[in-house]
Amino acid sequence: MKRPRVSGLLIGGFLFGIIIGGVSVIASLREEIRVDPQLTQEVKRRRQELMDQLGSEALLILFSAEPKTFERDIDYEYRQDSNLYYLTGIDQPGTILVLMPGNRTQKEMLFLRRRDPTRELWAGRMLRQDEARSISGIETIYDADLFDTFIESVLNGRNFGPRTYGPTVEYAGFFDALGRGRAAVYLDLENRPGLRRPPNRVWRFAEKIRRRFLGIDVRDVTPYLHRMRLVKSPYELAQIRRAIEITCRAHREAMKALRPGMYEYEIEAVVEYTFKRLGAAWPAFPSIIASGPNATTLHYDRSTRRTHSGELLLVDIGAEYHYYAADVTRTYPVNGRFTPEQAALYNLVLEAQKEALKLVRPGSTIPQVHQRAVAVLKRGLRRLGLITSEEASQYRFWFPHGTSHWLGMNVHDVGDRNAPFEPGMVLTVEPGLYIRQDTFQRIGQRDPQLAAAIAPAFQKYQGLGVRIEDDVLVTESGYVVLSQSAPKTTTEIETIMTQR
Repeated sequence: MKRPRVSGLLIGGFLFGIIIGGVSVIASLREEIRVDPQLTQEVKRRRQELMDQLGSEALLILFSAEPKTFERDIDYEYRQDSNLYYLTGIDQPGTILVLMPGNRTQKEMLFLRRRDPTRELWAGRMLRQDEARSISGIETIYDADLFDTFIESVLNGRNFGPRTYGPTVEYAGFFDALGRGRAAVYLDLENRPGLRRPPNRVWRFAEKIRRRFLGIDVRDVTPYLHRMRLVKSPYELAQIRRAIEITCRAHREAMKALRPGMYEYEIEAVVEYTFKRLGAAWPAFPSIIASGPNATTLHYDRSTRRTHSGELLLVDIGAEYHYYAADVTRTYPVNGRFTPEQAALYNLVLEAQKEALKLVRPGSTIPQVHQRAVAVLKRGLRRLGLITSEEASQYRFWFPHGTSHWLGMNVHDVGDRNAPFEPGMVLTVEPGLYIRQDTFQRIGQRDPQLAAAIAPAFQKYQGLGVRIEDDVLVTESGYVVLSQSAPKTTTEIETIMTQR
């Protein structure tokens, strides 16, 4: 293996730059700022694509995510808003992106929080403007404190900058649209508050724009961004593949570590240690480590129960790597061997997944994949005696969720669920069965005759929860399962668990 080329320059004993494996690192005595030239080119391309769609009469404003409070004056680890990161590569709070496609030269502007020694003492080093410029490829950067002044100037048809009241052609395109009542301000308005929930910061800002600036059309930019994010670029696919590789490795490590008597949180520790050791900053979602009856709770995340021999452990996990998510589920026998009942349920779910995967190809849709899985599960559930009819919706007693969702920067990623598949889209395929005691009780209350008919099968399979989930890339000719390295068949799982 070749060693990475390293070069650098020491300036005043404080700042130096190096290139390691194609990634530039701007470092200080305290902390490194990584600059990935591929990401910089990627976000520049995305911004240009979005501006081409919005047109010259638009002004786009995207705010960074707000820190979320853990308790009192302690925040959770910060994660940037996916859309802002998608367009800038900047993961610092207090950042605002402005795009004005109609401007002559300053089409892209970044408002960046000014460095504050007191804030840095408590929360770590903040980006300098030149560092943000290197990461994002945006040349025009202002202090975030100037954002309100910028908005007041531009939406009132005045220049922003040293020649506020002087003639300029920089904003002429947008100002012309203002004068004709055609100017549009685009915001991320996806999280609609409705009538009951309080509006978030962006909705409050939108209302302020509508009240204080006449003739401004406030629009939602998320349909444009959702369409763009749905088809992944080669750069994005490389990040997703790595997130999935890390996740599959975590599954293998968890399978080898599991023994009866361990607590769920011990397996969770194995999983998340593997994530961080291999470079994933955090899980893409709270890890689901669900043993015994907990495996029948779809999003169980407490991880407090002790495992027992003869039970199943459902492990639904995903690493996040460079802001891209994985989502892979496997179900393990705690003692390393599936019982006949567990294997029967497991193999039915596996058969449903195999058949559903056959529909993943250009032109198909998520609902079609789901219906194929449902058809297999109906036949199997009737064969096992857990339903009496394939015609009705009895199968939903035991399979209450969809088969697929999009995968990308978010684990349940954005995009139209009915969009026809195109090469470069990534989705999950995840049928499951959950034989819950309370579900059977509800059946008895509603339809005692049906409950009596399925009671023998329910006694056989009660308390079992099985889900099998893979991450799948749509290709020109069909699909590729990206999570193939996580053992999946009963034989593969039992074999790796003998290596404990």
